[in-house]
Amino acid sequence: MHNKDMKTARMFIYNLLALLFVEEHTKQSTPMIIDNLSLLSQNGFNDEVSIASSNIVNLLKNNELNHLNIEYQQLFLIPFGNPISLSASWYHNEREAGLMLIKVRDVIAKTKIRRDEALFSAPEDHFGFIFALSAYLIEESLDDDKDSQLQKELFINVINPFVDQLAFRLIASEKEIYQNVGVILGNFCNFERTYFGLE
Repeated sequence: MHNKDMKTARMFIYNLLALLFVEEHTKQSTPMIIDNLSLLSQNGFNDEVSIASSNIVNLLKNNELNHLNIEYQQLFLIPFGNPISLSASWYHNEREAGLMLIKVRDVIAKTKIRRDEALFSAPEDHFGFIFALSAYLIEESLDDDKDSQLQKELFINVINPFVDQLAFRLIASEKEIYQNVGVILGNFCNFERTYFGLE
């Protein structure tokens, strides 16, 4: 099950999630996001993911080019109402830059990479960064028979405990694109739990 094709598929989805959860990508990368979601809609690992991907593609194609970025800002950045946090530390103890930031930095310290501050102005425990880091860690292990132990550590310690809360909040939001993103995120993380043998 843990073969190169599976790793490549998982890396693809983590990269797609990074595109959807990093503000700069929502401004600049809509055509790439549409292409990747179109591919996922035709090759989803279950019907819910295929339908959600197709829904997002239709929403992006039938609205202004900046529609994704507008939803992103309304959900995650505008302080009025009840914005959704993208900080893993916030889900841990409702505090920014907490224990999860340390855990992500511990993983990064074991690699050769450093955060690109031009692209990622948010701290390293921001889910957009975490998804991009996961994709990188999988890519680094593509030619090995073993999975990336660092990506597994990141998933078990940082993503797994909190991602359901994020997915549920997205699905419950009034933003059509990110409701569907929540469906993809929740289903993918359930797949990852199975992949790593977690409950």
